[in-house]
Amino acid sequence: MTELPMPQPSDRLPKYIVEGLQKQDSETLRAVADYAQELRVYRAAQAETDRTTTADRHQRERATVNELAAKAQAEGIPGDVADWSTISEKGIPTKASIVTKTINDNKYYYFQWREGDRIKSEYIAPVSSK
Repeated sequence: MTELPMPQPSDRLPKYIVEGLQKQDSETLRAVADYAQELRVYRAAQAETDRTTTADRHQRERATVNELAAKAQAEGIPGDVADWSTISEKGIPTKASIVTKTINDNKYYYFQWREGDRIKSEYIAPVSSK
């Protein structure tokens, strides 16, 4: 009878797990595989719940038109240079900061905030040359 080659573990597995698994019988390995699959599904569902919770929190924290305009005014942006109703429909959170971006040698104001691992921006108005 030909002996089967020993399977090689992934480099991502810690050595203590590999060594522990190699000491187990087939029945225990099946139980470990079943548990690992259930844990993977649980963690994926938990991550989705966390993303949904974060999105819901951002939705609840949306800034009002007056809050956005006041924040801009505090930065010296004139109130009449932006379409505040359109901007407020974009769902900008109250924690958004105002930043200046230079594009093709022209400067523009943007609201900027973080959603998870991404940085989001929303245009406000051009920077006045005054």
